Amino acid sequence: MSPLKEIIRAEILELGSIRFDRFMDLALNHPLYGYYSRELEKPRTGREGDFFTSVSVGPMFGRLLARQFFQMWQVLGNPSPFWMIEQGAHDGQLACDILHWCRKETPEFFETIRYAVIEPSASMRDLQQKRIEEEGFSQQVAWFQKIDSLSAEQPMGVFFSNELVDALPVRVITRKKEEWRELRVALGKEDALGWVDCPINDQELADAIQSLPLSAIEGYTTEINLSACNWMGQVGRAMKRGYVLTIDYGFPASIYYADFRVGGTLTAYLEHRRSDEILVGPGSRDITAHVDFTALAKAGEKAGLTTLGFVDQQRFFMGVAHDELSEVEGPRVGLVENLRAWNTLTHPEYLGTRFQILLQAKNVEASVEGLRFARPGGL
Repeated sequence: MSPLKEIIRAEILELGSIRFDRFMDLALNHPLYGYYSRELEKPRTGREGDFFTSVSVGPMFGRLLARQFFQMWQVLGNPSPFWMIEQGAHDGQLACDILHWCRKETPEFFETIRYAVIEPSASMRDLQQKRIEEEGFSQQVAWFQKIDSLSAEQPMGVFFSNELVDALPVRVITRKKEEWRELRVALGKEDALGWVDCPINDQELADAIQSLPLSAIEGYTTEINLSACNWMGQVGRAMKRGYVLTIDYGFPASIYYADFRVGGTLTAYLEHRRSDEILVGPGSRDITAHVDFTALAKAGEKAGLTTLGFVDQQRFFMGVAHDELSEVEGPRVGLVENLRAWNTLTHPEYLGTRFQILLQAKNVEASVEGLRFARPGGL
């Protein structure tokens, strides 16, 4: 039995069962045995990892984001410092890609940047700091263990995340005999981890269930990400003025909880293969659930954010790159020279429609280039 499974087993023996969000948190974030600690031994992304991300495609993703951040800086009145706050920075590569572009294409903007990384894990901070130091950006980057630490700085700029929210621990519920019950993790034969349904015993989850357009189909199973809503509330309260950009895979609530999605979105990834064996080998595989962007938008609005738009990655980057595609003078991301990367990021058969972007703002009304081709509504 692995050390992490023994830790989980001990908690279950004490409590009878544990909530799935607790299991997911241990499986992903345990400082010694969690899946994310593997980054120090084996990369999670790219060919050698378990899945690809937009950052894996190359520096084009960071350049496009940097181009959008440059316009945000202009809309905000060229503030100095301009905060770029990233959470879920993985190995620090995206930060380097963004800063490289800013230094080359917009040096006056680069001089105003204060780049902040939210990272609670000491081992991940060490990995990020090594990469960023090697790329020559140590003076521009600061680390914070939690979002609340930023509040005293009263940051003006952009808070962004790429594939962070899908890894925040979720609660799992199922419909049985015309009532909702929570799926928890328990021990079965030979100490195998398994599911057990239990009464819902906390008001926060019960209130969330009442607010959602859930199906009444018997056996319908889905996830509710209370952690994501709490996280977005923290982000909204921490920002003084600027934008919040959330990139991930997911749906508005009307699709997330549609009748046809009877089994939810919870899944695991190992060596680029999806698996329904969520509870097998905790710490050895990625665990993820799609994002309910409607819930995120509402949580941000409660914390003082305004929802500006919801758009897929293809349309967002088409908006960002419109001037370059139209041969308008200005900073360039090099689309023609990097056409393969551009196609991978934006083509509907690749990453273009897989990822969605939620853009929110605080104390700023102006829209941005990335929403140029956004469809009305959506959430």
